[in-house]
Amino acid sequence: MSATAKVSRAAFFIFNPSLVPETPKPSEEELQDAKIIYYSPSCAPIEEKRSQVGMIEGLISFTSMFSGEGGPLRHIRTKQLAFSVMEVEPQIWMVLVMRHAMAADGQSDEDSLYEKTLQAVLRNCYNVFRLLHGEIEAFIKAQSMHKLFDLLEDFVPAFLETVVASDLGIFQELEGFHYSPVERNTCVSIHCFLDKLQEQFACVRHATLLYNAHLVYTNLPLDDMRVLYSYLVAFNGAVSSQKLNKPPFGRIPTAASQPGGGSSSFGRAFLLTEEEDFLMGMSRRAPNGPPSIFVPAVHLNDGVGQLVALTYKSIMLVLILDEDVHVDARLLESLRDSCTAASGDGLSLAELQPLIVPQYKEIMEQEDEYRFVYYNHTNHALRLSNQASMSRSLLRTTGVTSLGPKAAEKPLLTPLHATLADPKLKCREVSWKSADRGWICAKRWCDREFYLLLDGTSTSLSRCQEECARFASIHFSNIVMM
Repeated sequence: MSATAKVSRAAFFIFNPSLVPETPKPSEEELQDAKIIYYSPSCAPIEEKRSQVGMIEGLISFTSMFSGEGGPLRHIRTKQLAFSVMEVEPQIWMVLVMRHAMAADGQSDEDSLYEKTLQAVLRNCYNVFRLLHGEIEAFIKAQSMHKLFDLLEDFVPAFLETVVASDLGIFQELEGFHYSPVERNTCVSIHCFLDKLQEQFACVRHATLLYNAHLVYTNLPLDDMRVLYSYLVAFNGAVSSQKLNKPPFGRIPTAASQPGGGSSSFGRAFLLTEEEDFLMGMSRRAPNGPPSIFVPAVHLNDGVGQLVALTYKSIMLVLILDEDVHVDARLLESLRDSCTAASGDGLSLAELQPLIVPQYKEIMEQEDEYRFVYYNHTNHALRLSNQASMSRSLLRTTGVTSLGPKAAEKPLLTPLHATLADPKLKCREVSWKSADRGWICAKRWCDREFYLLLDGTSTSLSRCQEECARFASIHFSNIVMM
């Protein structure tokens, strides 16, 4: 179907059906309004807000009577809209409303939006909000509902601006790490370097090292690291250390975006202009006066911390400092000098960088024979095939880079992933082909899955299966060298 109107965002709202107004003998309208925590677009008529929230609340209540083990309401489809619903905290619901693509004959393409993809967008939205600002209920208790609204008025539009409606697909669901291959001795040296840093600076609670936005080492719990990695460097399957410097991110750090300032720190970072620079920490570009300090709070499973990110020749060092430590220019300069100055024992970024670079290039800058996407559900490794590219996109540059599927192929991977993930089907392998493109072979074994993308419209199914078996024998058991 050739769409004349593309998929677009219609609304986003958060509500709590248990909230009631504080005024005595409230009216019916006041009862409805009290449940609405936030609604976007804010300019929508109040009757529309009440109608949408009331409808979802009623459907949640009705379906809960017979949902059983299937859990609460998650998805609703109408002729024009798709509603994705998620209870992110007890009694706190997030709802994303999307418009279907429309064809020239007025018919909607109801298959263009997948339930699990929209659920993944909601999950990421809440996870990033919780990372930067903590749980919603805890924020209300510590601050107020009014301050939460002001914060959401800054956070939600900025977050939704990064959700490309026409590019929703498998990479919203497969939220993982691009791992950097390094030799064992180098990995041990990195571990020792980070241990030495934490011994020297007792305020450093956690440390992570990335190279070219690929994860090399972290001592953060995996759940916390996934959200932090997704926020700092990952976007729609691609990764870049300069993600937060580029649209639709690239917001300027302000005093109001500091903890307690009223605005969200989402998408804010210092501009990286030198090989050695703070993405989050301290800016040295103030023409007169003291340097600017921007150290956003992060809420992890082991408590609140302060986020510092230092880049050094394609290496990014991510540090979580204790919540109660006073972060000033002197501390940040001391951290920078300790990390970047050669120490003589091999335990500095200046001495580790020459070891990491050739080991990375040996694997990650070689063209792969096949085009593919690989995901490991155990360690959340995400790997896209390396291909020569002369194009530029949001996070990619020219040269040999991770490309994986073409733009037209991305929407095709989502239903294949849904088929492999459906426990009722118990399907381990799916092959799909249309008249105008080659085969896509999807296969899952234990906790790993891959999608092999074959060019050529004349390839037979038997040849496709032969290529799939050959690819699996080469890559499937050891696709990421660690």
